[in-house]
Amino acid sequence: MPNVNVTIDGKAVSVPAGTLVVDAAKTVGVDIPIFCSHSHLDPLGACRMCLCEIGDARGLRLQTACTVPVAEGMVVKTDTKQVKDTQEATLAFILTNHPLDCPICDKGGECPLQDQTFKYGPGLSQFVEPKRRKQKHYPISDLIMLDQERCILCWRCIRYLEEWEDKPQLGLFERGGETIIDIFPEKPVDAKTSGNIIDLCPVGALTNRVSRFRYRPWEIQGIETICTHCAVGCNVRADVRHNELRRVMARENSAVNDLWLCDKGRFAVDYVNSPQRLTTPLIRRQKGAELEPASWETALTLVAERLHGMVQTSGPAAVGAIGSAKVGNEASYLLQKFMRTLVGANNIDHRDGAEVAAVSNGLPALRQVDNADLIVLLGFDPSEEAPVLELFMKRSARRKGVKLLIAHPRQVELTRYPGTYLGYRPGGEVALFHGMAQAILKNKWMDEHAARRVPNYAQLAGWVNEATPTVVKALAGVEQKTLERAAQALAQAKNPVLIYGPLLTRGPAGASTLQALQNLALLCGHGDRLAFVGLEANSQGARDMGLLPTLLPGQASLDDASARERLERLWSVRLPTQPGLSYRQMVNGGVKSLLVMGADPAADSASARAALAKLDFLVVQDIFLSETASLADVVLPAASAFIEADGTF
Repeated sequence: MPNVNVTIDGKAVSVPAGTLVVDAAKTVGVDIPIFCSHSHLDPLGACRMCLCEIGDARGLRLQTACTVPVAEGMVVKTDTKQVKDTQEATLAFILTNHPLDCPICDKGGECPLQDQTFKYGPGLSQFVEPKRRKQKHYPISDLIMLDQERCILCWRCIRYLEEWEDKPQLGLFERGGETIIDIFPEKPVDAKTSGNIIDLCPVGALTNRVSRFRYRPWEIQGIETICTHCAVGCNVRADVRHNELRRVMARENSAVNDLWLCDKGRFAVDYVNSPQRLTTPLIRRQKGAELEPASWETALTLVAERLHGMVQTSGPAAVGAIGSAKVGNEASYLLQKFMRTLVGANNIDHRDGAEVAAVSNGLPALRQVDNADLIVLLGFDPSEEAPVLELFMKRSARRKGVKLLIAHPRQVELTRYPGTYLGYRPGGEVALFHGMAQAILKNKWMDEHAARRVPNYAQLAGWVNEATPTVVKALAGVEQKTLERAAQALAQAKNPVLIYGPLLTRGPAGASTLQALQNLALLCGHGDRLAFVGLEANSQGARDMGLLPTLLPGQASLDDASARERLERLWSVRLPTQPGLSYRQMVNGGVKSLLVMGADPAADSASARAALAKLDFLVVQDIFLSETASLADVVLPAASAFIEADGTF
């Protein structure tokens, strides 16, 4: 895009065509005050705070800098008497009915209205009429409180819900001085990322019901961390006061979550302050006895003695460990190293670990979704599993017309956007992918050069030949027309994003399903675009750290001689070569002693709970006395990976 030359307060600047005046001014250090304008929302010009003198050699007139794009030869003046008088009048008008309850407002101390009134305001109001009264402490959802008296009608909340969530759940009601922001009758806000409107609000009109009145901005310590609720790993700032978590806000990272956060990550965080947290080790001195407090030395000595005795009497294979994808890389690495070096067994896994077949890479960045011409979701529902990722998919579908190809047993929320939905029958995944491959081969839709890089390409046609329309319909429940439409869209896409979740490749048939999917992706020339997104924050890291019974750190195979030799030199020990037991095998009685870190397998089923109760020795490390911990012989308190422990994800 070509640059245009503009003069702002006498300073010449060259910026790309289409740049808004308010953004062009920033490049030369000129601050134009705004309320309604936001870099991630469409221009509106509702508040009029950014009025400047804008024009050319023929003359200047007041215009909103947040809606006017630059033009060649444009002249902008932000420091004239007319501009200053207009800013003062605008602020005076905004404050006409504002309650001025800054001492008790959660926004006090970080409020743009306070800051701009101090910097640009008149200092004295000429209005003497009584202020109009509107609703205060008004819940618009279970999580958000609205104070209509504080609202300055910037529309940011309305625009976010419309432009990003595609859920227009707030609107303007009444007219003139009576205008209010409100929900529609008996329809509270229920968008999965609704809390972002709290951060967007330039005043204290929208507040967090969970953290309301629990902090003052100048009295908190902000800790940079990530949300650990799902695989997105949104960057957040956790605000702490008196060693207690008070609130969580999004922290900008354009590659991960941009500046958004889902409601679970924002509001479901008070567990770290719970009085039910474990704070001291617990031990059970004999079977059937109650857990009782003990010192760390006593508890750790007991663990060491019992595990050493089990290895001596029953062999290393009698001991297993279950880790978690909710903890950091360092903890996972140390747990698998403990099992492989000190115990001498590969019985190490985590939920959705060995039982889910997965490629080694996840989705590198949100910008892949931004730039895609087709979004393919396979056994993955971002509405439930990765809400912030879903925001960008919705935006691509609405703004750029990107089609979605969704294969899922349930008709998930994103199926309301244009594209193709393959509502397959669970268990029919291989038939579904083979049927798509057959359609592509039959109609010659594939990239010939890419297709020939498929392993055993010559045999592929024979492999998928049995996936006739009748077979696909019987096994997967998908009609041939729908299947062919999906296959053609995938084959002809130039820059697709292909994401699959654990639902697709979980269980005994997972490896076969993944192989069929990889062949299909390679056939279309998209083999390097296939990404696995797990259910938990460190699903990728747990695999990379070797928290698997058949893979070493770096996802190297147990049979990889060079990887084994490197680790043996590093750890000064001979590594076990026998593949270990999976999560399910260990939970169902495959071992006599079990270490559980940050997981709760007893909550899976009654049979799992019964099997764990029969173990000779069970050690659990967790932040609460979970169902599994209540069965343990030793319980060790843990730090929250989200807020209390240093680490990487």
